[in-house]
Order: sequence, then C-alpha cells, then structure tokens
Amino acid sequence: MTGPPRTGGPRERLVLWAPVLLLLALEAFLSSQSHLPRVLPRFVPDADKVLHAGYFFLVGLAAARAGLVAEGWSRRGTLLAIALGVLAWGVSDEWHQSFVPGRDVETADVVADVVGATLGAALAAPLLARLRRPA
Repeated sequence: MTGPPRTGGPRERLVLWAPVLLLLALEAFLSSQSHLPRVLPRFVPDADKVLHAGYFFLVGLAAARAGLVAEGWSRRGTLLAIALGVLAWGVSDEWHQSFVPGRDVETADVVADVVGATLGAALAAPLLARLRRPA
C-alpha cells in the first residue's frame, strides 16, 4: 500500500522538508557546543534521554509528514526510512561529539533518538488524518 500521491512541485516539497532540515541543523549546532544549559530539573531521571527522545519525536513527525505527503511514501516505508535515517544520524552525531571537548559519547542517546523519531513517525499518519477531517 502506498501513501497519497506526491503534492505539487519542488517548492511544496521544500516547504514540507524544511522543518526537518531546520531541526537537524539546530541539533547539529547544539551537538557542537561544549556545554548546554540544563532544561529539565535535576530530579528528572535520565533527563538528557528524555530530551533526545522528545526532540527526535518532533523530527519524526516532521519527516513522516514530508515523506507521506511530499513523497507519497507508504506508512511502512516512511517509518523504516526515518528509523534508519535517524540511526545513521545519531551514530554520526555521537562520533562528531567525540571530538567536542566536554561532550560524551553514549549509545543510549542514539537509542533515545531512534525511539523518539520512530514514535513520532508512527503517530504522524493518524494525526495528519485527524487534522484533515472536518470538525
């Protein structure tokens, strides 16, 4: 089963993929910083993993929207592409962080990225369908 047909031309595709690119660019910038501000309170266990999963949940939602709408990918194909893409991104990001003073390399960060993005991608199609339904 495939998704809906692709939308208009390159401009529409760019509009749909731009949020994904912006989120990944911001993540790459933050990954290059030696010190990041604390966002969640200290008592939140594994707060950085929660942040990784939450951030990549948004990446997964945005990427699934682009894959389903702009590219006409199937739900299964979209989910697989996002999971594998984020896995590759996460591994390369952790490798990059190994060169940034003050940053640690953690496999658990990659796992949190993939789990968050996959969950976001899995929920994207039902959310999009719900948003398209008239009230």
